[in-house]
Amino acid sequence: MTRPERRLLLGAFLAALVVRLWLIWSYPENFSMDGYQRWAGRDHLLVQDWLPGTQAVVYSVTKLGGGILETRVALAAVAALAVVAGALVARELGGLIAGWIFVPLSMFGPFLTWTVVPYQEGAYLLTILGAIALVLRGKRLNWAPAHRAWLLADLLAGAAALVRYEGWIFVGLYLLWRRDKRAIRAAWGAAFWLGLKLTGAQGYAASPVDFADWDGLTERFSSTTLTQSLRKLGRHATDTWLPALAVLGAAGAALLWRRKAGGLWMVLLLLGLQVTATLGWMIGLETATYRMQAVPGVLLGLLAAGGAGLALAGRGRWAPALAALVAIGLAAHFVPQGFDNARRSTRSAKWERKLVVKMARCEGCRWAVKPRRRIGTRKRHDGCEIVQGLGELRAGLDFWCTSWPGTQPFAPTHTARWRTGGYSVEGP
Repeated sequence: MTRPERRLLLGAFLAALVVRLWLIWSYPENFSMDGYQRWAGRDHLLVQDWLPGTQAVVYSVTKLGGGILETRVALAAVAALAVVAGALVARELGGLIAGWIFVPLSMFGPFLTWTVVPYQEGAYLLTILGAIALVLRGKRLNWAPAHRAWLLADLLAGAAALVRYEGWIFVGLYLLWRRDKRAIRAAWGAAFWLGLKLTGAQGYAASPVDFADWDGLTERFSSTTLTQSLRKLGRHATDTWLPALAVLGAAGAALLWRRKAGGLWMVLLLLGLQVTATLGWMIGLETATYRMQAVPGVLLGLLAAGGAGLALAGRGRWAPALAALVAIGLAAHFVPQGFDNARRSTRSAKWERKLVVKMARCEGCRWAVKPRRRIGTRKRHDGCEIVQGLGELRAGLDFWCTSWPGTQPFAPTHTARWRTGGYSVEGP
């Protein structure tokens, strides 16, 4: 690897990590329901019916003695490595300039927001973009079939199947793309998961809430609800400037297509796959969320950067500088918007956050919590999930959630009851 390429990868990593550390410092509390569930299940590799890729980070940090803050920093580092992988893909598509342009475009708000808490986007993009980057580089440099980097590419591709279910389709596309019998190694993740499920292994449920969004989907589907969700997604997209990124991505894809850039069709298929998965996700949730834009936004930024790199090659120093200013200008909107997402998510749990502080200060207390209910997507969540996800308290040990099934495990010394405007605390 050349010195300019090493500078690109180091710069991409530092830029991505610093802005995420800034976000963590600004909003140090964990946020959003999946994040609460994964933290509540931090002693387990299998949580709910989710794939274990993201949870492996949470579990590993916990076993090393880390808390939620250290876990969030580790997840931020994973996302920073994903940006490095994306910068390397952009470099292979459109040259070194393209790699640098991708860095500010990767600051896309939803991707920034949801990669500092226990969600899959950072790990997923690290696996798929890392594998693509290595394959593109191997083809350009004509690596020998036995080159160890091919093994790393195959392992990364296979790991995608342990992060998100779309990763299974990616593995199939990857095998067709590689056209090498050795690439069958990329099936390791799917094989591991199937073998694990055949043993009867079940995920730990930190709460009684059913997180399987596809349950009862045929009965719940409504074209009216889908139309409303699409409109909501459109409003969200306007907030994040996704349409501008889509225009730039389409222009970049057109130029890459004309130049017959290697790997372009793979990125386009991934983008189509993610759009389709997002539609299914939206139907399952019966609503749209800002988070749904995270992966498509990064892939569009990758296409935009690759095309810009090709367009600017050999045009002197001023054209790349102008393109960099445009990308930085977009990032100047992306970053604050990502912080706004975190602020909204944090504020949505302000009452539970205040309660957790009170509970933590009461040493030796046993709590009964009567939570606020019917919150979050599909109105299926409650405040007890948030209490577990914000700190070290565990249901059944440190507090008893009165709305959850099961017998009362202890006689409470204090009761926290949800009333409109906050929790009232009763006790000695």
